[in-house]
Amino acid sequence: MATMITDECINCGACEPECPNTAIYQGGIEFDALDGSKVAAISDDFFYIVPDKCTECVGFFDSEACAAVCPVDCCIPNPDIPEEEGLLFQRAKEIHPAEDFPEDFPSRFKEPAEPEAAAAPAAPAGGAPAAVAPAAAPAAVVHLGKVERKTADPLIQPGFREIPYVGELPVKYDDALELVQSEAPGGGGHPILRAGICLAQPLLGAMPASTKTKLEQAIGNPMIFSSAGATGLNMLAHLIILPIIVVAAVVLLRGDDLYSLSISKWFLLGGTLAVLEAIVRLRETLLFARPTSEVIWRGSVYGLPMVPFVLPLIRKVSEAQHGGKMAHEGFYDTGGAYDEKKERERRYGEIYRFEERPAGYILQMELPRTIPPSGVRDSLGLGSEMPDYEIDLRLRGGWFEVRGAVVDERLRTVAATAPAFPPDFVTRVPVSEPCIGFAQWYENKTLEVVLVKTSAADQLPREANAA
Repeated sequence: MATMITDECINCGACEPECPNTAIYQGGIEFDALDGSKVAAISDDFFYIVPDKCTECVGFFDSEACAAVCPVDCCIPNPDIPEEEGLLFQRAKEIHPAEDFPEDFPSRFKEPAEPEAAAAPAAPAGGAPAAVAPAAAPAAVVHLGKVERKTADPLIQPGFREIPYVGELPVKYDDALELVQSEAPGGGGHPILRAGICLAQPLLGAMPASTKTKLEQAIGNPMIFSSAGATGLNMLAHLIILPIIVVAAVVLLRGDDLYSLSISKWFLLGGTLAVLEAIVRLRETLLFARPTSEVIWRGSVYGLPMVPFVLPLIRKVSEAQHGGKMAHEGFYDTGGAYDEKKERERRYGEIYRFEERPAGYILQMELPRTIPPSGVRDSLGLGSEMPDYEIDLRLRGGWFEVRGAVVDERLRTVAATAPAFPPDFVTRVPVSEPCIGFAQWYENKTLEVVLVKTSAADQLPREANAA
């Protein structure tokens, strides 16, 4: 019987590379017939086996290779297509005319023979003992076992690019970076602005959580501003300021002596109010013991009126730099393997940082480091280390474009079955001012690009301007 794949298939792809006849195809993919023509897929939902190309591994293995590696035992004989060993062996010779099959070719039809007990014949009465028949040769034992996989060849790496990208400047990356990082006239406002935001965190921490999140994302540097840090500094400031405000109000309104013993209770009242406010603002952690990742960094009562004044600041900072997603969670696939969310987003080209400087822009993009877990990856023996992507960079109009692609066909096969693994990605970053060109550097799965503004072109070497 020809082998078939049932609808219990989980599309792991482990069976496909094991077939000696290339008879197994992914669902929805048309297959190559024996005459070389293309035929529509037999199944659109899961892997399938072409009956005319299946030999049940007769001539190659003593058991069916696909069934040996299937994790859910969904590769079974097709009861509607019964076939004998001779027919399957003849098909194997037709599919592989150059193959030299031995006479004792392996086959799942060859079962070990049952040993027969040899009984000694009784001697006739009064006569010589009867001749003893020679013992039959023991039957050959066929060992059934799992099919051994071949050692995978190293993954293909993209070759060294000798031709510059369109728009790439004939300057060293370090020289372009030094030019862009230098402060041009009128460009010193950004460092001063960032320093002011850092110093104003105790006050900015009173803003609503959503506004603080927007400002944090616009800054993109927790050393300058973070929602958690600003909220903590704001509550610490309240612990100092509220007792002073309460005591001052009592002294001014009631006329109490500032140096009397009775004033201490008002000082304690102010501290208590500050602590109670902190508990209300951080109730997820302080009352319900939730992790800090689930905390809402709430503001204070006077933070809402500050929002209209801070929004222009957020827009100004956002114009200077922005970035892609920065996530840290992950996912478990159907086989229980962990796939980090940040690594998934690298495969879509979403983990990057883009910063504007007076003379240009700086882009830093992280590229994938690991191959996502999947049955196909394991069956091909590819390991987990991701090879370098083939990169194409383009500067067009108001956009800078990064294209990435895997070059090894085995990886593209993995991408066809693994979730959240596109074989190619395109990331477009908006550029607000015209640029004369760019310089790039790639190392340790990190792409760095420096775009030089047209206004700073006169600071480049002559050969760069000529280009």
